[in-house]
Amino acid sequence: MHTTWLQDIAIWMQCIQSAGWIGWLVYLLLYSLACLIFIPGSVMSFAAGAIYGFWGGIAIALLGNGLSALFSLLITRYLLRDWAERFFARHPTMEDLGSAVQEDGWRIVCLTHLSPIMPFSLVNYAFGLTKISATEFLLATILGGIPASCVYVYLGTLAGNLATPDADISQHRTLIWCLRGLGLLATIGLTIYVARRANQALKKRLPHQGEDSWGRRRRKKVSGSV
Repeated sequence: MHTTWLQDIAIWMQCIQSAGWIGWLVYLLLYSLACLIFIPGSVMSFAAGAIYGFWGGIAIALLGNGLSALFSLLITRYLLRDWAERFFARHPTMEDLGSAVQEDGWRIVCLTHLSPIMPFSLVNYAFGLTKISATEFLLATILGGIPASCVYVYLGTLAGNLATPDADISQHRTLIWCLRGLGLLATIGLTIYVARRANQALKKRLPHQGEDSWGRRRRKKVSGSV
């Protein structure tokens, strides 16, 4: 059973790789569309690493994140602005986010994508209500997506190595796998550190960041009379 599903994955990977640059572009487009409909980019980044290796996977993950975010921005700004204004008006965090972008521009965009607390797809639609330029937004999104993309693509690369037809786990030296494991732990540790710093910075700029998942006010129990 173990070798069967590995072989199936290997065949699937070879089919995509054999398509060359056309397959690369198709996967990039699928990545962008997946994030638009709230499919986690981590899944697509993992698969990109398995299919195209670390550097190819990183390129697809960052470009896919960037294009998806840009599409979301443009959809809100030019197609669904009225609906988005009504929807996000119910979330205090959005008011803070708009003010923060007005003051700090691309830095806020970068911080929101570094922070795992902010929902990637939803916040991209929200940025369409701000006045940030599309170019500045795209570059900040790509920059903010680097740490998390590195982790998921690296994990996918390791899985892809195991799924290749000529992979023989018994022949991999212990030292090589230890170094890969250390590299993965270092990458995850750095990502967690950066995410925590990003959260701290966001809390200073977004007063409602202390509320629950998406700006909804937490109800506090009040004892005694008011």
